Amino acid sequence: MTKTLIRHAVTRDFQSLLEIDEASFPGGVAYDAAELAYFMNRHGAETIVAELDGTIMAFLIMEVHRTHRTATIVTLDVRETHRRTGLGSELLKRSEEILTDYGVEAYDLQVDVTNRGAINFYKKHGFTMVRTLRNYYANGNDAYLMVKEL
Repeated sequence: MTKTLIRHAVTRDFQSLLEIDEASFPGGVAYDAAELAYFMNRHGAETIVAELDGTIMAFLIMEVHRTHRTATIVTLDVRETHRRTGLGSELLKRSEEILTDYGVEAYDLQVDVTNRGAINFYKKHGFTMVRTLRNYYANGNDAYLMVKEL
């Protein structure tokens, strides 16, 4: 079995990340190139990737708010062919290790209320639903705000 390499993203990874995001979400939810670049380059943003045999199969963008000791998952995307293989869990675990090193105490995210798979994934990893964010996405869908204490 091939070992997964978890590493920080570099500039040359951008096109692969964009393709994965576009394939992972419908229009109105997926980021376009400008939005993805914006989130990857924001102050406090970190992007980590899961690579198998030189190909990126998943990635996670988080935004760290060190002064508040919090962080937000901007997106966690896994190629459809590699979902339910543990890659998302590996990325989430590695992100939590990084955040713990930074002294972050709370990790949050927003997830579409219709995305049962993602909701269950995050619940399995210790996130709890805090509230509903009405009309959160550009397509009008609501989101749940979920939080995990680190």
